[in-house]
Amino acid sequence: MRKIKIFIVMLLFCACGLMVSYAQRNDVGDDGDYVISADDVLDISVYGEADLTTSVKVSRDGTINYPLLGNIQAGGFTIRQLERKITDLLQQDYLVNPQVKVSIKEYSRISILGEVRSPGSYELKENLTLTQAIAMAGDFNDNADTAKVKIIHSHDGNSEDKITEVDFDDILNKKIRDPEIKANDKIIIEQMGRISIIGQVSRPGTYDLKKGLTVVEAIGLAGGFTPTAAQNATRVVRTEDDKKVIINVPVANITRGSNSDKNIELQAGDTILVPESFF
Repeated sequence: MRKIKIFIVMLLFCACGLMVSYAQRNDVGDDGDYVISADDVLDISVYGEADLTTSVKVSRDGTINYPLLGNIQAGGFTIRQLERKITDLLQQDYLVNPQVKVSIKEYSRISILGEVRSPGSYELKENLTLTQAIAMAGDFNDNADTAKVKIIHSHDGNSEDKITEVDFDDILNKKIRDPEIKANDKIIIEQMGRISIIGQVSRPGTYDLKKGLTVVEAIGLAGGFTPTAAQNATRVVRTEDDKKVIINVPVANITRGSNSDKNIELQAGDTILVPESFF
């Protein structure tokens, strides 16, 4: 049910984003309202002036180097605003009624790494939120730690990267705003961790933890009990505040319909121990 909820909410977020984007673009018929970001590559041309037709990359501080004008600020301007700015600067000292055209040759990119369906590098063509970025990468994998989604924002060489950790459920439940993703951001989703199952199960070993995984479900992942398992003596060994905690889980009773509150949700690092019955 949780996966369905995430999927539906993400579709709604993306649909709203696309509607806003379409409305913006429809006003000008092209990328005129696109806000320029660091690492965008721009094509700039002036009609009839071949020497002023060039491609430039926006630096990390948002500036470009353009013939005659030198370094000028481009980051944070829309395409239309930058066209007007270059036009004004050129006609102040150099040209009469210059016709300036700016377009995006290459968009800046973001990286979405870790436990998503399609990790990789993506063009940042629109204003984008975390929810929309995760949807663009195909949604989380089942073992993604959605409570600790990291957004790493790279500054220029004069300051350290800023790392923000987000609980994705807080976005879905509208406890926090959906963070905006910037050019060159890295989104990192790690695994929830692993659990161990030892003793009288068919396939003892180590397994990836999935959100909401209970002891009974984990026993199922391990192929179920062996015939000699002491099912009601199943225990979970957990570390809390650097201390070992033993939690008794009467699995046989749980599967018969009683003690359902004992079917606890597992945490990363838990070990399930199933002893042998001697009777």
